[in-house]
Amino acid sequence: MTLHSIVPYVRPSETVAFIGSSGVGKTTLINQLMGEQVGQTQAVRESDAHGRHTTTSRDLLQLPNGGLVIDTPGMRELSVLNGDFKTTFADIEDLARMCKFNDCTHTSEPGCAVQAAIQAGHLSQERLDSYRQLSEEATTNQALHGKAREDAKLARMFGSKKTNESSDQGTA
Repeated sequence: MTLHSIVPYVRPSETVAFIGSSGVGKTTLINQLMGEQVGQTQAVRESDAHGRHTTTSRDLLQLPNGGLVIDTPGMRELSVLNGDFKTTFADIEDLARMCKFNDCTHTSEPGCAVQAAIQAGHLSQERLDSYRQLSEEATTNQALHGKAREDAKLARMFGSKKTNESSDQGTA
């Protein structure tokens, strides 16, 4: 994630908010967008390479380009589902129990109740795609921790991989 990849989202007369876990660099990015240090930051801990919780209040800041940005305190966890697919996608879970095979991927297996529901117009392909995407994200998030988890979320959001932090320095 580079500063240049964020700039197009922070436009004049628009408001954006940076949210995420504590210590992932939200305030550092805002300081770079501002061109000066307006928010306090701390160095990453050497013991585990995690950032430190520093921001304690929400601040609305006007950027030099006329955009507005909200700096928020870090959150312990930010997730759409936390893997609770039984509640969020109860319709797909119910259909999946009727599939011929217990390990059905709901793609091309014979006897797939999920694909049958799509063909019958009772379930949209878009909903199944969302289910798959969020299921994959939850699986990935369970394997990642701290900054690695946030980097993976940013890469999914902005379609790029995190780059060397030194390339982010001094750009706006």
